[in-house]
Amino acid sequence: MTQKEQEEKLYMMLPVFNRVFGNAPPSTMTEKFSDLLQFTTQVSRLMVTEIRRRASNKSTEAASRAIVQFLEINQSEETSRGWMLLTVINLLASSGQKTVDCMTTMSVPSTLIKCLYLFFDLPHVPEVPGGAENELPLTERRALLQKVFVQILVKLCNYVSPAEELAQKDDLQLLFSAITSWCPPYNLPWRKSAGEVLMTISRHGLSLNVVKYIHEKECLATCVQNMQQSNDLSPLEIVEMFAGLSCFLKDSSDVSQTLLDDFRTCQGYVFLSDLLLRLEQAKENESKDALKDLVNLITSLTTYGVNELKPAGLTTGAPFLLPGFTVPQPAGKGLSVRNIQAFSVLQNAFLKAKTCYLAQIILDAITNIYMSDNANYFILEPQHTLSQFAEK
Repeated sequence: MTQKEQEEKLYMMLPVFNRVFGNAPPSTMTEKFSDLLQFTTQVSRLMVTEIRRRASNKSTEAASRAIVQFLEINQSEETSRGWMLLTVINLLASSGQKTVDCMTTMSVPSTLIKCLYLFFDLPHVPEVPGGAENELPLTERRALLQKVFVQILVKLCNYVSPAEELAQKDDLQLLFSAITSWCPPYNLPWRKSAGEVLMTISRHGLSLNVVKYIHEKECLATCVQNMQQSNDLSPLEIVEMFAGLSCFLKDSSDVSQTLLDDFRTCQGYVFLSDLLLRLEQAKENESKDALKDLVNLITSLTTYGVNELKPAGLTTGAPFLLPGFTVPQPAGKGLSVRNIQAFSVLQNAFLKAKTCYLAQIILDAITNIYMSDNANYFILEPQHTLSQFAEK
């Protein structure tokens, strides 16, 4: 058959596959359909080919429009070829590691991430009244597409191979710049989607290769720079962006210190200090909640790190030198302080705070740090926190 004939035949199969497996448990695909991997390869190839056809030699806006028009549902599911293809890819992404590896070999993850990045340039969807009766309004179609699109990417990124493919094809850095870039308000859902995908990669895809890629491409530095330099982002948006980044700092610190070191080198802690003081002055109603969230994120950050910190040796004349007193030992991951720089951000923000509100939530945060592990007070003793706070 010619390629065109092959594609036509495959398009005829998609609705059938969808009807058979659409409501069945994912395991039935592998049990009942022995050609599943071959089928996955063909469907993946078709998806990647169709998207590339629409993206080649076009401006980003034209490409994003052409891809979305292809993928969105039209009058009915069965007549919308791109939507049918997407639905089948979504089903296949649920059927386990082998299928996902197969889709990864055919470049599905990197192709979809490139699309996601293009979708930031989509024009606004105008509401046109009076479509055909059975037609979904444009905004609902767009919302539906977005939901399924993210579902697929999240399912894929529950495995390591897609993250490795994104690193290999150099598309992973697109996601990092996507979550920290400005986009028009009507495209914000796409930025949220990029954040969801990154958090999934952080949880399931941080192999040594992926961490090495993020380090070598200076992805964290790019993010910090984007967040610092953009005048279009509200402080609230920036806190949300940092929440996404902090997942990487947390999840990677289980295996290596690399990304935490990167964050320090690119002045990440200076950025956090500035952000706290900026938020303190912000006038929006939600800024108080955002400030609280940010303090919580920084409090968690104090416990990230590969190496355990030991309590400082006892200094003579310390008030706690009682006969028979032994300094408590760190309780372990998630409770003990492992990151003095993050703690310094809180301490300095308290000393510079201009409002009772910020001072109070930092006092609460530091109380919680002391309470969560008895060793923390002694690990932090060289910071002279209490004497400085008493003076303030």
